Amino acid sequence: MLPKAKRFKTGDFKEMRNMQTVHAPHFFIRFCRAPLVGEKAAVIVSSGTYKKAVDRNKLRRRMYHLMAKHSHLLGGKAYTVTFKKGALLLPFAELETAFVTALKKM
Repeated sequence: MLPKAKRFKTGDFKEMRNMQTVHAPHFFIRFCRAPLVGEKAAVIVSSGTYKKAVDRNKLRRRMYHLMAKHSHLLGGKAYTVTFKKGALLLPFAELETAFVTALKKM
């Protein structure tokens, strides 16, 4: 889990209207180069993508772990990670590889 200071709040989403996007096969990352809200992050897994809360929380925990592990690649950006269908079947090592590749594109 990220520290509370680095997590998005509801009001922060409104300030981040013009975000750039990097697509990966199982998720996409929206980011802002010069954030108004500071260095913050959020993971979004909609209930339309995965119905069970257990599945949504598992993906969130995995991604928050990867965000903390690879925080040196972020460089003070504000970003959100949104999952697509099929991400739950992906092994953790492949998810990490895809995340690092997407971060390098940012």
